[in-house]
Amino acid sequence: MPYVQQMHAAWHYFHAVVRPRHPGLRVCFALLAGLAPLHSERLIARGGGGRGRVDPGFFVETSSYGPRAIDAIVRELGVDVVVNGSDAPYATAPDPGLGEAAAHAIRVTNPRRLLARKETRT
Repeated sequence: MPYVQQMHAAWHYFHAVVRPRHPGLRVCFALLAGLAPLHSERLIARGGGGRGRVDPGFFVETSSYGPRAIDAIVRELGVDVVVNGSDAPYATAPDPGLGEAAAHAIRVTNPRRLLARKETRT
């Protein structure tokens, strides 16, 4: 199974099986979870749920994608769950193109929350 499809499968498994069993687990999906969150409309149309719920222990990071994909994920999940990823050493993190406040959240505020020992607000 190709990598992006593995990310889709992991995203759906996490929400269906892992999150209910481990409600306090903090997790971060690489490469914007392969853009799996963008399939929520299709999932909901077929009886699934979950759109609009905020999970403070869930994050996605931006490696492998640029401003358009980051913008789409922010529109679906909100800016508070997106953290900077660079694909270093062979790539650099793109400017998300969403303005200073969003860039600060993605590069500073959200990573602090992801890595904090307990939930903090900054």
